[in-house]
Amino acid sequence: MGLSVTLPVGISLKDWADCLITDFVEFGAYYPLEDPEKWQDWAAQYKGATNLVEDFPDPYSFHKSEWREWAQRFVQTTL
Repeated sequence: MGLSVTLPVGISLKDWADCLITDFVEFGAYYPLEDPEKWQDWAAQYKGATNLVEDFPDPYSFHKSEWREWAQRFVQTTL
């Protein structure tokens, strides 16, 4: 069974973050994104989430306004 991760297309950051909790439910509990301004801190929790994620894109190497670019890279690493 493969991992199916929601694409960050046509969806807000907060809604996409909520989807990831469901997408990764089999790999443990992850905390929701409470403050979209702190998305990089929230995103970092997925770095060690699963060995399915290789070449994890460092959220801190993206500008705060580039969450969608980071999210797209993140999804690509799970394919």
